[in-house]
Amino acid sequence: MPTIELTDRFCASAKPINGKQTDYFDVNTKGLCLRVSPAGTRSWNLVYTKPSDGKRARMKLGRYPEIKLGKAREKARDARGNIGEGIDPIAEKKALAASQTVKDMVENYIARHASTKRTGPAIARRLNFNVVPVIGTIKLADLHRRDLTRCIDAIKDRGAHVEANRVFEDMRAMIRWARGRGDLDENLVEGMKKPTETTERDRVLSADEIRILWASLDQAEMWKATRRVIRLCLVTGQRVGEVSGMAVAELDLSKAVWTIPAARAKNGREHSVPLSDMAIAIIREQMAAVAALAERKGYPPSPHVFPGVRTTGSLTAAAVAQAIGKHRKNKTLPGIADWTCHDLRRTAATHMEEIGISPFVIGHVLNHVSATKASITSRVYARYDYGKEKREALDLWADRLAGIIEGKGEVVALRKVMA
Repeated sequence: MPTIELTDRFCASAKPINGKQTDYFDVNTKGLCLRVSPAGTRSWNLVYTKPSDGKRARMKLGRYPEIKLGKAREKARDARGNIGEGIDPIAEKKALAASQTVKDMVENYIARHASTKRTGPAIARRLNFNVVPVIGTIKLADLHRRDLTRCIDAIKDRGAHVEANRVFEDMRAMIRWARGRGDLDENLVEGMKKPTETTERDRVLSADEIRILWASLDQAEMWKATRRVIRLCLVTGQRVGEVSGMAVAELDLSKAVWTIPAARAKNGREHSVPLSDMAIAIIREQMAAVAALAERKGYPPSPHVFPGVRTTGSLTAAAVAQAIGKHRKNKTLPGIADWTCHDLRRTAATHMEEIGISPFVIGHVLNHVSATKASITSRVYARYDYGKEKREALDLWADRLAGIIEGKGEVVALRKVMA
């Protein structure tokens, strides 16, 4: 097998020789090789002499590109250091796998990888709620794909098919991450199919349903902050996670503008949301309630408009969804068919178009990439944010929403808000 000076560029394009599995040994790190399969899969191995019996052995260090060249060399040198002290790294790895559980893997994945993502809190919630209680005590050395199936089946039995798909995607990403690190030797999810084929929701609340929902929220058994998040989702048309995570620093109420930073926006782009009088009233009511509670309890001012319960963070989209699900199940919000917070976003968009607002402007209100950055020209050169048009659209929608809530009249198309 060839021995060469491995480089990142070579590793990225390495191919098997004559279509056969090939080991490329690194001239700089004794025993380290990049194994390239006929299918093009590239993985790191360390070939060494076992200190116990002098036989040759091969240890998997992880896959490329999950493990980069520099990290592979570091892991190989650490292992060779142990070999020099009479420790067999394969035996040590097996002992570690025998001691580590699925719960350990989940905690490691959340801390080292998922926490760096915008959706980290949601991933942590799904894994801790759906995976750890079911298979958390299983040793990694004993983990089988049927154990993963048990987690998914338990979710499907609850009728939560969308949740089942999301947990499956979380587990698939975690397993691949663990294999890339060398914590697992097999990709247990390879060949497994998505649990449920779901269709895109098209639920839009009618004017009567909006009126019933708005009024019944006052009697719903949920936190007042949760009620305000629900209402604000409908008033602004923004995503529930962006609304519930609203920070005081994102607001300029004197200019009636809420700026969602790129780090919190789903599409990774900063988004300016003009605030109608109705939206400002809800926000001020919530901020006053938070300030009053902090004063009574002697807490410092919260940086969050919607602080979470028993946490230093904000209220989460998952908490809002759970509150809606619980009270929908208990029929404390009567007269309305199945609905979610995202349906409120779709409802706002549909009713805005119904009163004559341009779909293009609505796309900017919703911060859809298809509307805001659809071409090279708009991505690179066009910097106009349609603030004027968005403000006019959201003010018109707030006026229409107020009329719906008060039970006044039918829809009247006012005029097109054109871009």
